[in-house]
Amino acid sequence: MLRSPAPFLLTLSAVVLSTLLAVLTLTFLVVPYSIGGHPGEPRSSGVSVAKFHPT
Repeated sequence: MLRSPAPFLLTLSAVVLSTLLAVLTLTFLVVPYSIGGHPGEPRSSGVSVAKFHPT
């Protein structure tokens, strides 16, 4: 058993932070692309943004 939990906690926090960074980066890149613009931007009602569906 480890005498100090510092190496484990350091590794755990590095993994959690790097995973969080990857998820946030992907989210901020994919969401505006999938909805056809940034949230809050005005869109004309006649334009369809559903050109691609991943299923």
